Amino acid sequence: MDVRAERFPLFDSLRAIAALSVVLFHGAWQQLLVFHPDNPLGRYAARLNVGVTVFFVISGFLLYRPFVAARLGGAGVPPVGAYAWRRMLRIVPAYWAALTVTVVVLGLGYVVAFPEALRFYGFAQIYSARDAARGLGQAWTLCVEALFYVLLPVWALTLRRVPGRVRTELVALGALALAGLAFAAVVVRRYDPNVPGDVWAFMQLPNFLDAFAAGMGLAVLSAWWAGRDGPAPRLLDVVARRPWIPWAVALGAFVAAAQLGTVGAQTDREYFLTQRLFVVVAVGLLLPAIFGPPDRGAVRRVLGWRPLLWVGLVSYGVYLYHVLAFDRLFAWGWDTGDPAGQIARLGAGVALTVAAAAVSYYVVERPALRLKRLVGRAPADDQPGAVSAPAVPPSHAQ
Repeated sequence: MDVRAERFPLFDSLRAIAALSVVLFHGAWQQLLVFHPDNPLGRYAARLNVGVTVFFVISGFLLYRPFVAARLGGAGVPPVGAYAWRRMLRIVPAYWAALTVTVVVLGLGYVVAFPEALRFYGFAQIYSARDAARGLGQAWTLCVEALFYVLLPVWALTLRRVPGRVRTELVALGALALAGLAFAAVVVRRYDPNVPGDVWAFMQLPNFLDAFAAGMGLAVLSAWWAGRDGPAPRLLDVVARRPWIPWAVALGAFVAAAQLGTVGAQTDREYFLTQRLFVVVAVGLLLPAIFGPPDRGAVRRVLGWRPLLWVGLVSYGVYLYHVLAFDRLFAWGWDTGDPAGQIARLGAGVALTVAAAAVSYYVVERPALRLKRLVGRAPADDQPGAVSAPAVPPSHAQ
């Protein structure tokens, strides 16, 4: 898309890539022997949980852009009430439906017992060491997102009181990222990412502030350039003309992350660096979808592929149902030890997941999103599905 555009149509495909990477992480690395660490492909399959960071960066970009665009354009603050209403419609109905289905299918009675139900249905499971990875385990990321949704307008309104615009925004976001890095460094020294009892400490929002800040920083650059005349700055021009370059950087960062130990056996340093490299991967993936015409270059043609765009449209359901889908295949007797059978199970798991996601979108999500008109008017950036939740616990949670 053009650097001055207000909508970002290729982001659905980015969500699809992130969601499918998560499905393959759970379905391939965790369950298929052919992808285990002893296999050369195993170390790469084990890093497909990068999808969670991609989702965080997407959220930071798409949610913050209306706020920063209004500030840089001299407009009023987007209505916070309408913003909150849309966020609620985007994640709550489908999540409650998926959690209830999971409770019924798997018989997880503890989820609906009091007071645990308040935790699980109220996006607060990560604040309990016992419940952090229980229930709909991958929903820990929703807890992170929900807190980010609450704090984002506070950040935007506070920053409006600070003199300056673009430079102020970027400096503040740099400070936010550094604060997140400091928090993550303390956590990784105090807790062990390989110990299940310490998992909850790595599920807290401050651990991912650098990812959210990176997305918000891209939103600042996008909104800033949308209000300018003249040629694009050299760096943005390179991204617009040669979208393969940021994707090559993303690939290099992914390969580097794959060399940093194995999941469940990383040192503190390896785990910390892996999470930072994931941010580089996410930013590299996003850049061509933000700057440049959507039909220029092979990268954008891939992102414009209609089936991929559709998977991105239903990607929230992919996040919600993929673990349950693989669990059901095991229950139905698809627990086979031969590679061919495992690959077949992976394909069946993906198909079942996408089918469940389609039902979730057309039966629950889309009808719920129609209600957004009841409160305020959605900004141009706030497309349906703009905040698909990230979909996988960090490596230590497995």
